[in-house]
Amino acid sequence: MNGRTPVFINLLAIARYDQMPEYPIQFMTVGNLDFSNPDEARLQYVESQQDEETGEITNADISLLLQDGKITMERKGEFSSTMVFSKGQRYEGVYHTPYGEMDMAVYTKEAACRFGRTEGNIHLKYQLNIQGSYASTNELHLEYRAGHEKQTKKKGI
Repeated sequence: MNGRTPVFINLLAIARYDQMPEYPIQFMTVGNLDFSNPDEARLQYVESQQDEETGEITNADISLLLQDGKITMERKGEFSSTMVFSKGQRYEGVYHTPYGEMDMAVYTKEAACRFGRTEGNIHLKYQLNIQGSYASTNELHLEYRAGHEKQTKKKGI
């Protein structure tokens, strides 16, 4: 059984910066789960964030490729990047922003995912470096659960 399955997503992300309180973000949204083969799944959703200063809302298309022991996250939008998470591994890439490109490195401390056709979860803990300097330590906890059949006909889901 291939194809897209609509899912409900509950996400908690926590960023920890030096000398600052931790910055948790929690939200629920809907997305799509696609199994291309038995060994991997792709989870896609739109992340919306409001700028605290301007009140402007920006959207990013998020795609998570889930494989045993490895998670690849692609973010497309005003701020875009690709990050690969595998426990004990370092990934280097580029963070694209409206202000220019910055070198980025991710060191994964923990990476676990369980992905089934009707439910699953992801747990990540990683250190983020920007332009060669420590930026933050981050955690991501995501759970998804399949929606009802009637929702597959809604546009955009």
